[in-house]
Amino acid sequence: MNPKIERAIYIVIIIALSGVLLSLGKKKVELENSLPMTVDELADKMSNPKLNLQIIDVRPYEVSEEEEDEAEETDYYTGVHIPGAIPMPDCDLNKTPEDARSQINPYLPTIIVSKDGDPEIFQKCKKFFKFVRNLEGGMVAWDEAGYPEDEGEYEPPSAGGGGGCL
Repeated sequence: MNPKIERAIYIVIIIALSGVLLSLGKKKVELENSLPMTVDELADKMSNPKLNLQIIDVRPYEVSEEEEDEAEETDYYTGVHIPGAIPMPDCDLNKTPEDARSQINPYLPTIIVSKDGDPEIFQKCKKFFKFVRNLEGGMVAWDEAGYPEDEGEYEPPSAGGGGGCL
């Protein structure tokens, strides 16, 4: 066989296989994004320092005065939240605290936390993030599982990498 024809056949095969590989990768990402993450799975991922996850809390930032008597801690961000979670109420940047806006990265693997794993708010958030999953059961499930929680207002991470000499 002519070497030029043989080379062309190999190039066509490589291009075809690359297309198939890209298509399968895209389908895998779509499938993963459609499956909710359990609280146990999230806690396991958070314990791995090599993984860089972003946790976006879409519950209201703080309780209104009218609802203060009836509200539970899991109803709003300042009541109780997952450590390191970034508040983004209703997946709306305009409702997001100023300090939190600069911390939101649309390209990091992201977990959406609502009160109870609401699929409607998750669908709204999907347009903001490239790799995103919903927390099954939301903050209520996290609270019931007994995993660590923070409370109070959002505090952005401090600058600097830490470490160094004493």
